[in-house]
Amino acid sequence: MQLAAAGKGVKAIASELAIDPKTVRKVLRPKHRERKRRRSRLDAFRPVIRKLVLEDELTAVRTAEEIRALGYRGGYTILTDYIRSFRPRPVVRPHLRFETGPGVQGQVDLSPYTVSIAEELVEVVCFSFVLGCSRWQFIRFVRHADVHAVCHSHALAFEACGGVPHEILYDRMKQVVIHSERNRVIFHELFAALARHYGFRAVPLAPGYKEGKGKVENPFGYVEGNFLLGRRFHDWADFEAKTQWWLSERAWVRVHRTTNERPIDRLEQERPYLIGLPERRFEAAIVVPRLIGDDFCVAWETNRYSVPPRYTGKTAWARVLEGRLEVRLETEVIATHELRATRGMRYVAPEHEAEFRQHSTSRHVLRDQFLRLGSAAEPFARGLEQERRGAAGYHMQRILQLAEHYGVARMVAALAHAERYAAYDYQAVARIVAGKPPRSGTRLQPHALTPTNLGAYLKGAGSHQRSPEQYQQLTQKRARKGRAGDSNDDGQ
Repeated sequence: MQLAAAGKGVKAIASELAIDPKTVRKVLRPKHRERKRRRSRLDAFRPVIRKLVLEDELTAVRTAEEIRALGYRGGYTILTDYIRSFRPRPVVRPHLRFETGPGVQGQVDLSPYTVSIAEELVEVVCFSFVLGCSRWQFIRFVRHADVHAVCHSHALAFEACGGVPHEILYDRMKQVVIHSERNRVIFHELFAALARHYGFRAVPLAPGYKEGKGKVENPFGYVEGNFLLGRRFHDWADFEAKTQWWLSERAWVRVHRTTNERPIDRLEQERPYLIGLPERRFEAAIVVPRLIGDDFCVAWETNRYSVPPRYTGKTAWARVLEGRLEVRLETEVIATHELRATRGMRYVAPEHEAEFRQHSTSRHVLRDQFLRLGSAAEPFARGLEQERRGAAGYHMQRILQLAEHYGVARMVAALAHAERYAAYDYQAVARIVAGKPPRSGTRLQPHALTPTNLGAYLKGAGSHQRSPEQYQQLTQKRARKGRAGDSNDDGQ
């Protein structure tokens, strides 16, 4: 190299060194060789990664979940380095951060989302509660975020963390503040009752002051990016189950970027400073008494919802919360329904319909109604069930319809006549009651029909009836027994 630097050519250098000129050229002009790049585990997934990040706008955490499901076995750091190389950086606005002591403060906010449930897009609202010191977060989703749902979500959040912060920050959402004045606000009556029940102070912030509750505002991006984006849910129960899984397996056990600790660990340190929970949960639902009608249903907003038929006539409590109706007798929940947006409809659960039919076909309900006709109804019912068996319910029902038309007193007399001659049949009773109208102000006598005119009353009753001759034989048999009894009496 020194000879070349002195200006000597290739041949001169080869002659002086007594070597081949090709060797000199090879040394002076080395051929550049590129190192062969090692194959990365990301290579097969790079197009998918770019799509998930740029088109689907997934975070690195969600992208890692998706490609691992496709077979990726590489590390998380190499993935984030690759994503950082092509993803646009967001513009960050500077703001002043403030910290609070353990148990001092919590923050609450709501955020709407659209999620895929059972292959349909559903509008939901996310309730979020964050403890300021530990950054422990509780979320739940509701279909309609009315004041009842918001207050119930507070109760669930307090139970999940094991206490209540001394103050909670809010924006002026309508579920919390119903009216604002210059120097004060008017809280919703139900929300004010919630605050008194748990003993915390509600602090409504000035309108538009989002930075005041940034600890709950910022995590909404984390919820959207690391939980909701790219996920589909089979049904509402699956949605709730995966929400709880994400909280316990992701949100609570990750290392928070600000505290550099896991929220679940800091919660254990913060819990002793929280206000203790009261003995009972705050009741945020609408609870009103309702009479269970003859159709074994309770009324709610013009619709009727079923309960088990055995509770007909009782007064129950209807509890409505988040679009769901619970019917309670004392502490027992006897029925639940999803509220419908219709008007004037009746909704009967299949199990309640089955119970009603079971009792009706076995004549339990129908027999009770039939026996209310009077003393003559019970012996007639026994004979009817013995002779007609499974069809007895049909005959009872038709006789009850006759009672509505002719009156109970007249029907009792007709049943007594029919039972005397073993005429256990609806049509026989119909002919009896139609053929012997009562006199005004008098009662029918049970023995008004005689063997001579019985056939006329039973004529045309149908092929399933006893023949008039059979009734004549029964009459004669009973008459003989009656005479034999009289003879015995005379002999005494």
